[in-house]
Amino acid sequence: MSESEGHKPTIEFPKFQELEAAVGRALRQLEVWRERATASEAERRRLQEVIDGMGEVGDLAPADAAAELERLRKENEELRQRLAEGRRQAEKLAREVEFLEDAR
Repeated sequence: MSESEGHKPTIEFPKFQELEAAVGRALRQLEVWRERATASEAERRRLQEVIDGMGEVGDLAPADAAAELERLRKENEELRQRLAEGRRQAEKLAREVEFLEDAR
């Protein structure tokens, strides 16, 4: 069989098989990363379409709506903290009332 018929002469080098295996693994990993990059780009485009389709929220542009949402989240957290403090104080008062009733 000649080289033109698809047979390539092989030369055995020490560690050549290990190198060949490493290159094969690297090529497979590269393909995995390409697939992930393609999927990520498709998802980015989909999300951009969603964002673009949102337009405005009421009278707010998307950037302003995001800022308003963040402000409302902070306000909500402050209100939760106030409620927790109010509960603690109410429980403390209830214990004091119970103590005073028991002391009568």
